[in-house]
Amino acid sequence: MDMSSRGDPDLQIGELAARQHGPVAHRQLRALGLTQQHIAYRLEVGRLIRFYPAVYLVGHTVLPREGRWVAAVLAGGRNAVLSHGDAAAAWGIAPPRGRLIHVTTPARSGRVPDRKRIRLHRVGTLRAWETTIHDGIPTSTVARTLLDLAPALRPRALEDVIAQADRLGLFDLVAARRCVDEHPRQHGAPALRRVLDDLEGVGAADLRSTLEVRFLQLCDDHGLPAPHANASVAGFMVDFHWRGTKLVVETDGFTYHSTPTAFEADRARDQALTLAGYTVVRFTYNQITREPEGCAHRLRRLLA
Repeated sequence: MDMSSRGDPDLQIGELAARQHGPVAHRQLRALGLTQQHIAYRLEVGRLIRFYPAVYLVGHTVLPREGRWVAAVLAGGRNAVLSHGDAAAAWGIAPPRGRLIHVTTPARSGRVPDRKRIRLHRVGTLRAWETTIHDGIPTSTVARTLLDLAPALRPRALEDVIAQADRLGLFDLVAARRCVDEHPRQHGAPALRRVLDDLEGVGAADLRSTLEVRFLQLCDDHGLPAPHANASVAGFMVDFHWRGTKLVVETDGFTYHSTPTAFEADRARDQALTLAGYTVVRFTYNQITREPEGCAHRLRRLLA
């Protein structure tokens, strides 16, 4: 079909770019009816600007974060998706990390488009149900993203990502278990399975702060019994309590205890718990993150 019979090609290119946060792929331009000569002309006059070998920007070089993600996915080839930490950031369940954009493709062979900007994961077992379109970006589902993140995260950090997904209404336990079951040999699958087993029946969104997650990891690292988090003790909600003991631990992070009202309420609760026979111990952010061995030593003595 002659390109002119399909409408203004530059208008079509602009509409395509707008749907994709800015970039377009060479194969998409060919699908619109442009020939190699048409594309070369637009590159020469600046209507198209090369961003990756087969990915172009339309008339400008400034891309939002979403545009950079789309460009990397387009460069990854057909059926490629945003994945790992970048998918987690796109879903809003974890902040992005590192300078490379992670893209997963089911293709087993082919060139890496740009090793300095893209980390391309070749996964021949990527299922169609593990991918979706999120905010106009081909992206791994939340369940698949959790599986991809599992090798790089410690158990408590992975649990925190799951909790955030649950708070946003994005966590699907059935889908997460299906991912683990269909990829049992993937690095990280056993760790994710253990976390899912721990969460089942408890509820993923335990509304833990980052500091509380650090404290739970401290207990794990030093072989201490795992406390019950956000426990109800003597009519009060406390950060941590070990069942069968009179020990209560509160973790003091600035975000949650910075107002005068909160400070006064915390002290009144501590006094009431002490009168009820409980030992209330407070650990600060600096103690937990910078002096974990000392915290663990004191906790061990308190539990003994």
